[in-house]
Amino acid sequence: MLEFHLSTILFTILNLLVLFFILKKLLFGRVNAVLEQRAALVKSEIASAEATNQQAQELKAQYEDKLTDARHEAAKIVADAQNRAQRVYEGKMAEAETDAKRLRGEAERQIADQREAMLRSARNEVASLALLAAEKVAQRSMNQADDKALVDAFLSEVGEQA
Repeated sequence: MLEFHLSTILFTILNLLVLFFILKKLLFGRVNAVLEQRAALVKSEIASAEATNQQAQELKAQYEDKLTDARHEAAKIVADAQNRAQRVYEGKMAEAETDAKRLRGEAERQIADQREAMLRSARNEVASLALLAAEKVAQRSMNQADDKALVDAFLSEVGEQA
């Protein structure tokens, strides 16, 4: 059977205490040092990660600002291009309108000139026919001055009635 002696219990406690102090002196110091180094390394890694994260956030903010500025600049460039295109369009339209007015004016002058030429030609033809008819009726020849005066009077009278 098992017997408990006080001396055995005291020697066991004393052995445990000696073992504890030896382990504390030799083993626990080194283990604690390693654990402290690990803790310091983890803290430095966390600090480094936080610093890197902060830098990333700052870079992201700068990127977003630059992107916003680029979008505004692109919108400004597009608006300027549209304004220039509108001015060019309006200039071309004004130029085309001016050309159309000029061409219309030239066409109207040509028509008026052709009308005048046709009227003169018609008057000359009517005058020639009237002189021939008058000559036939009168069976005589008239002189040039009389012919001209008679024809002009006839044409102005006919022109007023028409």
